[in-house]
Amino acid sequence: MIIQISSYDGNARVVSFSKTDDSYAVLCDNHLNIAKLCDKALLLSPDNVRIDLTESEYNKFLDSADFDVFEIDADGNAYKYFDASSLDNAIMVTNKCNSNCLMCPTPESIRKKDIAIDIDYLIHVAQHFPKDAEHITITGGEPFLAGRDIFKLFDYLKGHFPVTDFLVLTNGRIFSVIQYADRLSETQPSNTILGIPLHGFDDVTHDSITQSAGSFRQTYKGLKNLLSRGIRVELRMVVSKLNMDFITGIAQLIVNEFKRAECVKIMGLEMTGNAAKNKDSVWIGYKEAFEKAQPAIDILTKAGIDVGLYNFPLCSVNENYRSICEKSISDYKIRYAAACDRCVVKDACGGMFSGTIRLSKDDIIPIIND
Repeated sequence: MIIQISSYDGNARVVSFSKTDDSYAVLCDNHLNIAKLCDKALLLSPDNVRIDLTESEYNKFLDSADFDVFEIDADGNAYKYFDASSLDNAIMVTNKCNSNCLMCPTPESIRKKDIAIDIDYLIHVAQHFPKDAEHITITGGEPFLAGRDIFKLFDYLKGHFPVTDFLVLTNGRIFSVIQYADRLSETQPSNTILGIPLHGFDDVTHDSITQSAGSFRQTYKGLKNLLSRGIRVELRMVVSKLNMDFITGIAQLIVNEFKRAECVKIMGLEMTGNAAKNKDSVWIGYKEAFEKAQPAIDILTKAGIDVGLYNFPLCSVNENYRSICEKSISDYKIRYAAACDRCVVKDACGGMFSGTIRLSKDDIIPIIND
């Protein structure tokens, strides 16, 4: 969410948001930069600067929640960095990535932008997050392209967020270097899990999707290093036309080599970025994706491995497997087809990606009797 503040003429800053006296008192006690909403204006502390708002701007801030965090740039664009009313909050470390997966929802042009990664700034942003935040995702790109500096961020999070669940999204390749696995073990917050994808079961199948030679060997070794240190890992499998015929091979690899993984998430496609560019090579509908994944689910569950389905509308999944479907799509990306209004389980369904519904809406068959 972005709110344009037309009268803003200050420097870039990060602020915690308040619209009540109680929240303002808490933020003051924590010595944070604050934007207090009052009298059609924002009062910025500790600078004691008043920013007048238009009625539209005021109403948009009025819809925000106490303890939201905004990053305001020099042009007056207020980006909501933390939504206190949502469980879907993240720290974006970088857009850059050392893989170039054909079905990635981010375009290659963004992932290749050479923008410096400022870990100290990310720590400054994190200082404004509520200390009792329920969940935070650390993501990229590939966040570990920040190098060893990223462990400064983990160290800070470990010391200041005692009850928060952290999900770190990474391709896992850096952990083929033992020192990185060791350092993560030392600095990660206690309730952290790493989400790492396996796109194939060997060098050929995996690397043909990542378009990065040697990525399978690095991910394989990285997983071994992480699991041997007791670091929690969530393995991920994105089902596409590229790997639909060897999903069971990936599942068998997990059973044979990575059985200590905490869980496996099998995921439907988000058709933006590289995925949209390569639509003819990657796209399969959710129903077909589930049918291809079902034998892999059976292999994993028979081996005692917890399995979840991400990004699949309930009507695309066999009734006996709907209980493992999870609402996984970010709130602002969720869309439903017109036919979904007749579905008796719509409230339990995670819907579809905004960038994907155009390809799948005609395949939606509402569940009338459940």
